[in-house]
Amino acid sequence: MEKKAYAFVFAGFFITEKDPQEIFREDVTAQDMEEIERLVKEKLFKPGVDVALAPSIVPPHQANDLLQEFSRIIFGRGEENA
Repeated sequence: MEKKAYAFVFAGFFITEKDPQEIFREDVTAQDMEEIERLVKEKLFKPGVDVALAPSIVPPHQANDLLQEFSRIIFGRGEENA
């Protein structure tokens, strides 16, 4: 079977008082990204799946529902933690 690329979301949120554009490290190397990709590949997917990652910030107006759902799950305000 031919390999195909599928987009997936590994979503989360960060909490900071800083501007979102100021929080990412500027010294992340290609080797660092390869290590992160390897961990995601090994821990989330079954063997035979390749992974490529590109970190980015999703504007809150585009991810508001997702952020609210995560907040309920993580901070125990949803049925998921009942």
